[in-house]
Amino acid sequence: MIEGKPVTFTVYREVGRGRYFLPFRDATAGTETYAVGRYLDPQETPDGKLVIDFNMAYNPYCAYNDRWTCPIPPRENIVDVPIRAGEMAYPDYVSVTEQEKPRGPAPLIGG
Repeated sequence: MIEGKPVTFTVYREVGRGRYFLPFRDATAGTETYAVGRYLDPQETPDGKLVIDFNMAYNPYCAYNDRWTCPIPPRENIVDVPIRAGEMAYPDYVSVTEQEKPRGPAPLIGG
């Protein structure tokens, strides 16, 4: 439940290693947090339940560098309430709607 509303998320499980991955987007996206969304790595308890702790939410790599591509949260993982926990926008953050996307090939680093 988030703010008293029942919520169901799609959680992905890594084959072989068993780690879990939850991409999500909330009402803070684009203003207080990265515009596309954030990620969580839910932990499994001994009884097989998943602990979803939004304090552990983190930004995807593409929030820091346009050269990364990152999974976009599926529709069912988009919630219309703000989740003000976990990693927020970093100090040099510019929302996708405010920044000019580079055109053409990326410049070479160091040369």
